[in-house]
Amino acid sequence: MSKVKVITDPEVIKLMLEDTRRKILALLRNREMTISQLSEILGKTPQTIYHHIEKLKEAGLVEVKRTEMKGNLVEKYYGRTADAFYINLYLGDEELRYFARSKLKTKLDIFRVLGYNFNDDELLNVMDQLLKKEHEFKTEISKEIEENEEKLKEFSNEDIIHAIEWLAMARMGRDDESMELLKKLGELLKK
Repeated sequence: MSKVKVITDPEVIKLMLEDTRRKILALLRNREMTISQLSEILGKTPQTIYHHIEKLKEAGLVEVKRTEMKGNLVEKYYGRTADAFYINLYLGDEELRYFARSKLKTKLDIFRVLGYNFNDDELLNVMDQLLKKEHEFKTEISKEIEENEEKLKEFSNEDIIHAIEWLAMARMGRDDESMELLKKLGELLKK
């Protein structure tokens, strides 16, 4: 199994963002599970879980890891194809861009509750541009990690994900446009 898998296909990203599929991927992060086990935990019919598993298999996100005989039945145990999936919501697909921007709007509500005053559209645009830059850098770094997976096998997934975060920050620090956006963010988010 890969440590990190970069997902760049907007259709696969949309597939992953569906609530039940997100939950299935989260459950499979820690262990292999059968359709029956997933069905019981998620409170969905086995047919529903099977449908979602098939979609995830077609997208290359899950696979059959092993099979066991239980009486006359063969039970398939499913697992993820990577420990961590990295998605970029800024790939030009309008639906994904809308989703990314709507997630940012929630942050504005938090800032407001904390007593910050700002122009919503101006702040949202700066945050959106910064996030787009961050996603670009993280996608590049994640691909680099994929290419060097064999060299990184002794490191934990958590450490690799944190390394991606730090490397993205370093690249943003060397990028003039990112630095200007960070300055603007600092100006806009003041009490």
